[in-house]
Amino acid sequence: MKGKVKQVLKKLLGEVMLGMLDYYRFPSWRAPGKAFNDQRVRQQIFVEMLNHSHPEALVETGTFHGTTTEFMASITPIPLFSVEYANRNYVFAKIRLRRFSNIELHCGDSRDYLRELMRTRRLPSGRIFFYLDAHWGEDLPLADEIELIFSSRPNAIVMIDDFQVPWDQGYGYDDYGPNKALVQEYIAPLVERYQLAQFYPSVPSIQETGSKRGCVVLAKDTAIIGFLREIPLLREYPA
Repeated sequence: MKGKVKQVLKKLLGEVMLGMLDYYRFPSWRAPGKAFNDQRVRQQIFVEMLNHSHPEALVETGTFHGTTTEFMASITPIPLFSVEYANRNYVFAKIRLRRFSNIELHCGDSRDYLRELMRTRRLPSGRIFFYLDAHWGEDLPLADEIELIFSSRPNAIVMIDDFQVPWDQGYGYDDYGPNKALVQEYIAPLVERYQLAQFYPSVPSIQETGSKRGCVVLAKDTAIIGFLREIPLLREYPA
């Protein structure tokens, strides 16, 4: 009965109204300080990469409730483009992030949004930092996202959330079934095609906080690879 009531309310109110209600009903969902799965080491990795690379813009796929988006926008004034597929989450994030003038928030498919950004040349021509976190369920856009990025932006830096760390099973990762697990085999064809370097967290998962989700950083540009090798919090694979 409870489930049926929820379905009826969802149909009556619509995704936009539900997103607005979520924002005011669940203040814990917009609490600050929980960016990157509330992982302190991951936050440090991001800041280190930001300080070393000096990107001209940030692009995030998978805004969700805007927690990580808010963190990124609060520490750098550069343009931040973020896309969320679910309209309900988009509305929540739109309200949360309304005070930031450097954020462009979009609702839609991450692949379509990346194509639009590349096609219209709205992104600056220099280095762009991409944070990919739009994987959720049967439709896994990750491979297409990587293809779209490195086929047109060889000087990109890409961080992928929820990815397996080869030497540390304490870090969690997403697995959506056959050929849809976020492991090295999934990205291997793209790594070979674009000659990408791979970097993973060097800090043991036992020393991480929060959800302890793994990640991988991908790069093609030799200068970017060089400074990634200088960040102690990252470890190249293979060593």
